[in-house]
Amino acid sequence: MLKENWIRALDFSRLAPREKILLIATMVIVLFAAWNYLYLPKSRQVSDARTQIALAQTEIAQLSAQLPEIRKKEEELRLIQEKGEATGAFSSKIGDLMPGGSRLSSLLEEMTRLARMQRVEFISIRPEAIEDRGNYLQLSLRIDMKSRFREMGDYLLMLENLPRAIRVKEVKVETNAGINPDILAHLQALTYISKE
Repeated sequence: MLKENWIRALDFSRLAPREKILLIATMVIVLFAAWNYLYLPKSRQVSDARTQIALAQTEIAQLSAQLPEIRKKEEELRLIQEKGEATGAFSSKIGDLMPGGSRLSSLLEEMTRLARMQRVEFISIRPEAIEDRGNYLQLSLRIDMKSRFREMGDYLLMLENLPRAIRVKEVKVETNAGINPDILAHLQALTYISKE
């Protein structure tokens, strides 16, 4: 009996034309809302995740290709360290033996790689000052970048966790309606380069 009442309630032939139009419009609005607020955000997340996976796989392939060279450089470093300990003097250019050691080009390459991973866009990178610190030179860099706030924070954390010495000394963040929801960040970073 209850089933027959539901069938009668769902009998569209008994609805007036105005009620049919309202019912169809309501169904279209509900379907549009479900598409727009449930499916599209998840679809974008899946697309972003696939892009991140593709970038990570490219990075893994590049790093895997560099492994034999890194092992060779590690062996060279060990031999130089043993020689230096035997003679009582350790080379000040050991960083040059390691990929990403103390060369500025390797630092810029690593910073750019991390920026691509976090979707951070560089506007400019410029050296400001070089100070002599004995065996090393201290290089001050002024970096201007644009990205979302969260990605910027993740990028700064990655920079400070790099194996080489990079210290973010100053951060200035600004935004305006023209770049919303992105932000502009102006950084001053310090790093060290061995003398040639």
